[in-house]
Amino acid sequence: MKESDIRPSDLFNEYLRLSALDAELFFSNTARLSIPCIGCGGGDVEDSFIKHDFQYVQCKECETLYLSPRPPAEVFEQFYENSVSSNYWAETFFPAVAESRRERIFKTRAVALADMCTKKSIATDTIIDVGAGYGIFLEEWAKINSSSRLIAIEPSASLSQVCREKGFEVIEAVAEKAAGAQNTADLLVCFEVLEHVTEPLVFVEVLKNLVKPGGYLMISTLGIEGFDIQVLWERSNSISPPHHINFFSIKGFEALFSRAGLTNIEITTPGVLDTDIVNNSLKPTNTDLNMNRFIKKLVSNPDLAQKFQTFLIENKCSSHTWIFAQRPIE
Repeated sequence: MKESDIRPSDLFNEYLRLSALDAELFFSNTARLSIPCIGCGGGDVEDSFIKHDFQYVQCKECETLYLSPRPPAEVFEQFYENSVSSNYWAETFFPAVAESRRERIFKTRAVALADMCTKKSIATDTIIDVGAGYGIFLEEWAKINSSSRLIAIEPSASLSQVCREKGFEVIEAVAEKAAGAQNTADLLVCFEVLEHVTEPLVFVEVLKNLVKPGGYLMISTLGIEGFDIQVLWERSNSISPPHHINFFSIKGFEALFSRAGLTNIEITTPGVLDTDIVNNSLKPTNTDLNMNRFIKKLVSNPDLAQKFQTFLIENKCSSHTWIFAQRPIE
């Protein structure tokens, strides 16, 4: 898989442009509050960089990177409901790449999760997908296990209707307001949402309460220790405020999920795009990166890049991160 397969440059660059405009439109005159580390909860942090007038800080204890000072949650809610960039992603960007993502991401994801559940003897009678979007993951899961009860939690009215038309149970709400879903899932999944949320600890606690005691949840998100983010840092397109505001370290993930009351925490980084993302960043004029001849050689040679990507996966150094954890039987 290549970055262009799931993020065509013309569409993605337009999304980034609109995001930068929305950052000024929705957040330029809002009060902001400094917060402790979203991972370990510590208060010893240092300024890292400013992007689109948003300050990112890094925890000295666990090295998690996050937005602080942070605008209030209600401003983010207005942003996601009304911003041009959010609408562009839902109505233009994602529909254009949906089938490509199905083939390259969702099918692989469903198979990997099913295999994991089999190996760990995890029940899959009821699956909840939080932020289900177009319901593509649930479709692919149904092909593997047609007996599972499949529930989509999706706040968007239009996307909820798409999921209903595909035959899934739908709760049209954010996870925090998903009435009647508590203690329901044998397995809860939540893909690429945690990097967006304003209160990660509260969010993970909400997800935990949607899972049956003894059940599991799997979250995928972006990790700060990934190769592409470490190399590109503030120039990384993954760091795109006001959309992406949380980037946990491995230690930060472990602390967050422990603080939320979860156990048997297992973290992997199965991402396959780090080297391609860095290689693509060489194509525009990028003086600093082009001067690093070793990195350029590493990511531009297809054979070396593939071998190095395998190394990143095996050593938890890809930015695409999976966190698998269990709700204890209380």
